[in-house]
Amino acid sequence: MRCALILALAACTAATAQNIVNPKRLRGFIAQLESAQAGEQALGCEVSAMKPSLNYSFRYQAGYMVTVPMNQYLGSGHGWATLTRITPEGGARNPVYLMSQIALPTVPKTNVELRLGGGYLLGIGVYNVRWMMLDDAGRVCRKSWRVDVRLSHGERQVKVAMPPDTVWEMGLRGSRPFPVGTDDAAQLRLTIFLHAAPLYARRTRMRPNDMMTLLSTVSSLLERVPARSVRLVLFNLDQQKELYRKEGFLLQDMAQVSQAMTNIELGLVDFQVLQNKRGPVDLLTDMVNREIEAQPPSDVVLFLGPETRYFDRVRQDSLEKPAGHGQQFYYFQIVPFLRQTAMPADTIKSAMSRLGGKTILIHNPGEFAKAIERLENRKIAP
Repeated sequence: MRCALILALAACTAATAQNIVNPKRLRGFIAQLESAQAGEQALGCEVSAMKPSLNYSFRYQAGYMVTVPMNQYLGSGHGWATLTRITPEGGARNPVYLMSQIALPTVPKTNVELRLGGGYLLGIGVYNVRWMMLDDAGRVCRKSWRVDVRLSHGERQVKVAMPPDTVWEMGLRGSRPFPVGTDDAAQLRLTIFLHAAPLYARRTRMRPNDMMTLLSTVSSLLERVPARSVRLVLFNLDQQKELYRKEGFLLQDMAQVSQAMTNIELGLVDFQVLQNKRGPVDLLTDMVNREIEAQPPSDVVLFLGPETRYFDRVRQDSLEKPAGHGQQFYYFQIVPFLRQTAMPADTIKSAMSRLGGKTILIHNPGEFAKAIERLENRKIAP
């Protein structure tokens, strides 16, 4: 029963998002946020603020985690509403209100404590946060804190993709337009091969954070790299197939990539696929050869994603010879932890070495920013 309740609550709360709301529609709720009302009862909960961290879309993500003892509830019909007010100390100092509503499943007698969180995106600056959660019985939990968002030493070269003193809601809105200044770099034809796989190779299913990280890297590339055209290919080596391909890919197409990722079932692989031990290598060589033969050719072919769980070498004679137009190959390998020991080259890195390409390890958003800069400043072959 304990496990079933936790799973039901997790499914319920995972789909609930905080959205920016018009304060004029919430005057009574906001008044309650400002100060306790007469006869108000306290809701038992613990709230902790999460420190802001730079994500792969080059925006600072912050938020909170709240723990609620579920022995305060019994039966059905219960729910929560949360209201967060975030006020920048700089700029126009206009407060932003975010709200979420959560319907709870039927709660049996239990001693389970539920943890749930909320998040938002911030630009550089200092913010005052006031938060409140109200349940169906009118009980209230409150918390206030201050958030200081600034670039760390290792992030000094990062161009934050949000204006200072700005609050945005979470979501796949890396497609928000943001002026990054004039760019006189030559526009290129770009192909992105996105490996849809868990960030940790031992996992058998993609988690929401895995998908958000991969999607945000693509949106950041499209926002930062001057490209006249983009071809995006989503693939998975476990399934040994392409999952999505589109010519003329644009930021507004990110929702299609997200849906394709959501439909992946890594735990369900066809038996014939499992029997084909060379399948991952065959898929990789086929995609590369197709790219080399494409007309017009891409200037840069970029593989992007986590280290694969495959280490089979790609044979030199299985790859076409790139034409003499200066086509360049890169592999931005996302490694979310620092290793103590060296690992053998995975299959994608093996292909890069055969093609004379470059593999760049990326442990954090700061290193990703440097990798993008390197891509922008690459030397063009004559």
